[in-house]
Amino acid sequence: MPDRTDPDRSQFSEDALRNFILLALPLLSLQREMLKIMKNGIENASSVRPTERFTLSELQALMMIVDQSRTLRNLIDEDFEKSVEDACKEVFPRLASASVQFIEAQDIVLAGIFDALKKLRTERKPNNRSNKKGAD
Repeated sequence: MPDRTDPDRSQFSEDALRNFILLALPLLSLQREMLKIMKNGIENASSVRPTERFTLSELQALMMIVDQSRTLRNLIDEDFEKSVEDACKEVFPRLASASVQFIEAQDIVLAGIFDALKKLRTERKPNNRSNKKGAD
């Protein structure tokens, strides 16, 4: 039967885990920085307004393409475009607020993962392993 307590195999798996952590930490840092940029962009009202205008313009263009004669829009409401515009102006701030909350939740999760991986990386250093053996 093969010996499953092979020290080389254990060292390989610890090295693979450490290498994975070393690759993951910069990616997590990048993602956290991107979340900050996104959050700042959403919180800045001047960057939300162009998106709101673009969405309304696209929606109006789509309605003009689908219902060129205005028969369907007039059946729904004569002031359908105005109703949609008013609804969008009410929805966009709420959507922005929800987006900020979602970004903050992601940031909290990423911070936890980042800290856990950082702790694993420092615990797996070769110097720490030799120190632990000497303490026993």
